[in-house]
Amino acid sequence: MRSGAVILGIVVSTILLAAAGALYVLASNNNGQHYRQTIDLVRQIQLVSSEWSMEITRVRSNPFADFDSLAAFIPRMGRLKEDLSDTAQRIPGLPDRLASDIQAYVNAVEAKEERVERFKTGYAVVRNSKRYLPLAATNVLRQAQDSKEDVLVRNVSSLIRDVNLYVARPTDTSQSRLIGEMKELREASVAYPPSLANPLANLLSHAEVLVDKQGPTEDLFEKATSNRISDLTGQLTGNLEFELGRKMVLATYYERGSLAAVGLLVLFWILLAIQQRARSGPATVEVVSQPSPPSPDAAPAQVSPDPEPQPVAAAESPAADPQPVVPAPVSAKPTGIPATVSSAPADSDPQAELAHAFLVKCIAGTLAASADEIAGRMDYLRRTQQKIREVLHNSDAPMELPEGDDLSDEIEAISAIASSVSQKMNGFADLAKRLDALTNDTGNDLERSMIDINSCVEEVLAEGTGQNDATVVRNLGEIPEIFASKTEFHLLLTEIVNNSLLAIGGLEDRKGIVKIDTARKNDEILITVIDNGTGISPERRMNIFKPFYTSRDGAMGLGLTLAGHLVRKYEGVIKINSLPGQGTVARITLPAGISGP
Repeated sequence: MRSGAVILGIVVSTILLAAAGALYVLASNNNGQHYRQTIDLVRQIQLVSSEWSMEITRVRSNPFADFDSLAAFIPRMGRLKEDLSDTAQRIPGLPDRLASDIQAYVNAVEAKEERVERFKTGYAVVRNSKRYLPLAATNVLRQAQDSKEDVLVRNVSSLIRDVNLYVARPTDTSQSRLIGEMKELREASVAYPPSLANPLANLLSHAEVLVDKQGPTEDLFEKATSNRISDLTGQLTGNLEFELGRKMVLATYYERGSLAAVGLLVLFWILLAIQQRARSGPATVEVVSQPSPPSPDAAPAQVSPDPEPQPVAAAESPAADPQPVVPAPVSAKPTGIPATVSSAPADSDPQAELAHAFLVKCIAGTLAASADEIAGRMDYLRRTQQKIREVLHNSDAPMELPEGDDLSDEIEAISAIASSVSQKMNGFADLAKRLDALTNDTGNDLERSMIDINSCVEEVLAEGTGQNDATVVRNLGEIPEIFASKTEFHLLLTEIVNNSLLAIGGLEDRKGIVKIDTARKNDEILITVIDNGTGISPERRMNIFKPFYTSRDGAMGLGLTLAGHLVRKYEGVIKINSLPGQGTVARITLPAGISGP
């Protein structure tokens, strides 16, 4: 091999190996290990927080419980917070919004720790006063009875009753009243002898503690046992799982790029070796056959043709005789019910029949709900009209409007209109029931068998990505077959996948990526579809499963409604998490042992 070829090989090898190494490092940085650790730590913190809340409730309900069990949670929570902060700092390229969410979560945990500590301190004082208040009251009442102080006996008894009511349900009004009562008793205590004044002062001290501390202590208890940590855990884990999905897609992309770089390197050396062999072969034959230097005229006739141009000629030969290129037919199904219904005749396409029946069912449900709502408003109008009639009947006011019309005639006209509208709404409701009855058995006659969900995924991808340049990443795990309708599952997956393909269709700043995972976790089958498309705003995400709700022109808005209906039919759950401008995660959870309805 010539030195020039060796140098070229070394340069190209260096470049490709550097590219492969960089892609491998990027794949390692995006393997999601730190995200998984962060999610696990957040869930551990939520579990410890829930246990802590239960322990606070137990201590509050037991007058003789100690506070050691509450203090035992502080070091556990401290270690988890420290681990969470350290793990989050080790995440390469952690987005600022996630860093802010994690810091807000840690701040919320620290706020709970502070409230628990303040509750423990305040409740210790309150519990002590609760315990000794009855004893102090008994002592004062006995002393007052012995001293024939009947007024003091009544005032103390009233005070104790009001204090007990306030402890049970603190209010600002009862607190103000108790403060006034205690002030009067304290002013009157100077007139009593020391044997009575001292027990009374002790009683008032305990009562003042309860009046002053009971309300704030109850507020601290409510805040310390609130669901804020659980709510923040759900939001934070959802955001972390979404970012984890994006990282896994990028890791797969980088891994394939690294393998492609290695493959290109191997291919380059093979082609380089073939080229050098092709160049050296004819020269060797020429030297053996003619020892003497050939003449200039004979040299061209004795040298065999250069084999290199042959692939180029073969590649260029179709250009000499151009043939029309006909793309293979692709049955790409746009998302939404209208395209599903029109894809084939209803009598030959089970999916079209199922979609058409669901469309009729949604129309019937919407019609029935509207009829019930309008009928209810008409009933309210009739009741209001009846009340107005009764009021005017018992009144001496003239039954005429300012224009001179008779008010009784107007009331009767309102009643007639309400009755007429109610009758029409009853007719609409009856029509809705008939439409719903026509679709009750639709889908039950679909053939059910043992189906492979992974095969359904492959079929849906083959149909939906034929005319789309998106990158589709499959990670199909080992999951069991289920006894169900393949038509229904095919339609379910079509709606979810096509939504993701449409979401990445208009991207200009990045390559559209769709990742599909299937896995089994315990007794559940998980199907996850992740895309880096336009995302869904929180306002739209609240309505995406409602019939006829859509943000796309020309769509009917039944795709996700039908998907949710089919998932619930097989006792599953579908969840949609999304961040506007970044992408969407659709997760379907199905019982592994489902056998169809």
